[in-house]
Amino acid sequence: MPKSRSARICERILKTVVIPKGKTLTDVILTYRKQIGKQRYDLPIFLKIRNDIDEIESAGMELFYMNVESESDKLIIYLHGGAYVEEMLAIHWLMLDQITSKVDATFIIPDYPLAPFHDFKECYEQMTVFYKKCLKYYPDKQIILMGDSAGAGLCIGLSMYFAQKGLKTPDRLILLSPWVELSLEDPELKKYEKTDPTLTISELQVDAQYWANGTDLKDYRLSPLYGDVSCLKNVYLFTGSNELFYPDILKFADVLKEHGVNYRLYIGEELCHVYPAYPIPEGREAIEQICEIINE
Repeated sequence: MPKSRSARICERILKTVVIPKGKTLTDVILTYRKQIGKQRYDLPIFLKIRNDIDEIESAGMELFYMNVESESDKLIIYLHGGAYVEEMLAIHWLMLDQITSKVDATFIIPDYPLAPFHDFKECYEQMTVFYKKCLKYYPDKQIILMGDSAGAGLCIGLSMYFAQKGLKTPDRLILLSPWVELSLEDPELKKYEKTDPTLTISELQVDAQYWANGTDLKDYRLSPLYGDVSCLKNVYLFTGSNELFYPDILKFADVLKEHGVNYRLYIGEELCHVYPAYPIPEGREAIEQICEIINE
């Protein structure tokens, strides 16, 4: 089925983001963050959502809770995207507001460490402390790791890392356009860069180097495509067929299949990166699918 008119309009808008001449989006983000220094994350101004957001600090991070009083048997940890350099955006909160309005589960959204002030090793250390606390305080709950883009890739890498540390692995992974291979060296990706309105290879490669901080990009904690997927349970993948990450996500799905991991692949035909987050008919359909997965 052809993509909706709303999806086409949305993609046109995404292509019109104005970046100063001679700069990249990464340059702008990193320059700004270096100028302001590491500060506490504030919810986007004028954010209007239906559900309350409660904030605490633990494990060295700000943690945001939604549906905190839920008595369900499910805990969902959401890791946002942003190429490991950008904070959570309003569009993330609006998507989570839709989901938390439809499911009975507690959500925790950590403000995990980002480059250039931190690297993946610091993030893994803090997220492991946080995850152990979740296992302690919610021993009877199913734990679902959910994320988009870089955050989704982090969900996979962390799950593999937890398994190596002898920790209980998440019961499900819900992954929206996961970044599973940080080098982006596959020549096939050039074709998809032309159809993706938001992602460019050169910018992402800069972000990856900041995040890796000298570590080989083939390390599974950075590029989970190269990790041991046999420890994963119940993986749900969402990807748009026009997005830059599409070929690598298909490769990851093939690896899951090869190792007998239970997974489902949802492909948004002709859609772009993290399409479930956008206010388009296909996004709303994906939200319903995500809620069904959570409610299973």
